Amino acid sequence: MRTLPEKCKDINAVPSFCGCIGGEEAVDVAAEAFCKRVAEKSGSVTGDDLVELKKALKDVEEIGPDEDDGCCEC
Repeated sequence: MRTLPEKCKDINAVPSFCGCIGGEEAVDVAAEAFCKRVAEKSGSVTGDDLVELKKALKDVEEIGPDEDDGCCEC
């Protein structure tokens, strides 16, 4: 399961990251929510927040589809 497009994974600047995932179809809802928060409250979202988001999404990817079958709207 891919939570982020491969081309966006190495981007650490918040505006660049949100621009990168903006036109993509397969983006995790957490990333979309993060960028929506950036648009609404840009002064309170930092690069550290982006790093934490990307770590969490990476952890989700490592679980894989086989291990996630028992959870539907967790």
